[in-house]
Amino acid sequence: GEGLLESYHAERHAAARENIEVTAATMRFLVPRTVEERMHRRAVLEGGRVAEVDSGRFAEPFWYVDSPLTTPEPSRPFRGRPPKGASCEPAPGVILPDMALPGGRLRELCRDGFLVLLGDMCDSSLFMQVLGKVITAPLAVRGLAEIDGTGSLAERLGAGPDEAWLIRPDSHVAAILPHAGPESVAAAVSRALGGSPDT
Repeated sequence: GEGLLESYHAERHAAARENIEVTAATMRFLVPRTVEERMHRRAVLEGGRVAEVDSGRFAEPFWYVDSPLTTPEPSRPFRGRPPKGASCEPAPGVILPDMALPGGRLRELCRDGFLVLLGDMCDSSLFMQVLGKVITAPLAVRGLAEIDGTGSLAERLGAGPDEAWLIRPDSHVAAILPHAGPESVAAAVSRALGGSPDT
């Protein structure tokens, strides 16, 4: 709908701004324009501080933590980008970490539509029954233990047994909902589709 189209600008404009900042910083290093920039470049190169040359941001996807499509969760705040090479703590708006699972890779499960991941205390058949009546978008509901019986996926995510995780088709976490019920998941799906946060 119209809300979803409007959200595209909010998400991609923020991503473009970040790309410009990263590119500008790289160009200031490659082609210093001031004495200070030249001195900084020399100090970095002579000191072997390679991490200051490559921020690693070109290879990272943009995270939609401030997107109108993302349902914030105060107990899971975005704690900022981690140092280069470190994995980010999952939070609403952050891309889902990828990992090998018995049936393939985690992000491959997201490609066909929205994915709801449920902790052990959530009844996936009840969620699917309720959500199937109110959500028309492609949606799959899977228990974390069903996907990975070893528990390593739930551990990697830090997912609680009463939580529902809504994952967008682009593998970004749209919502993490503690004490989740089907209605709260339906509201998060509506928001992720460009609806009002209160619907």
